[in-house]
Amino acid sequence: MGTTRGRAELPREMQLAALLHHVERHRRAVEASARLGTAELRLLWLLRDGTPRTLRQVADELHLEQSTVNRQVNGALAAGHLRRSRQPGSSSYLFEPTDEGRAAFEHDTSTALGLFSDVLDELGPQDATRFLELLDRFVGLYGDAIATLPRS
Repeated sequence: MGTTRGRAELPREMQLAALLHHVERHRRAVEASARLGTAELRLLWLLRDGTPRTLRQVADELHLEQSTVNRQVNGALAAGHLRRSRQPGSSSYLFEPTDEGRAAFEHDTSTALGLFSDVLDELGPQDATRFLELLDRFVGLYGDAIATLPRS
C-alpha cells in the first residue's frame, strides 16, 4: 500500500497539503497516459450529452472566457476530436464530438474512472462511503472558505 512517509509528524493542514500534492501527482500521471489533454477532455465531457453548442454556450457552461474556449475548440478541431456545422440562417458554428473524439473520451474516462472504482473497492464499502461523504463535506466547506477571500 503506497502512503506518504513522515506525514504523522506534520500539522494536519500540512498533512492535507502533502496528500493533495500526491493526489495531483497521481492525476498528472494518469493524464500523461491519456489520449486527450485537459481542455479537450473538459470540452468532450460537456458535449457528451449529444447537444451541439456554440462557442458562447461552451464558454458560459464552462465558465471560461470565449477567447480561451475559441483556442481550445480550435485545437480540438485540428486534432479531429470536434466538428463544426452551421444551422441554416445562423452565423454561429455549432460544435460536437467526432467519432474519434467520442472514442478518445470513452477511453480516457473509462481508464480514470476505472482506477477510482478499483481504489474505492479496495477501501471496502463502508470506508468508501465514509471517504466520499467526508470528501464531499470537505470540498463544500473549502469552497465556502475560499468564497470569503478578498478578491484582487
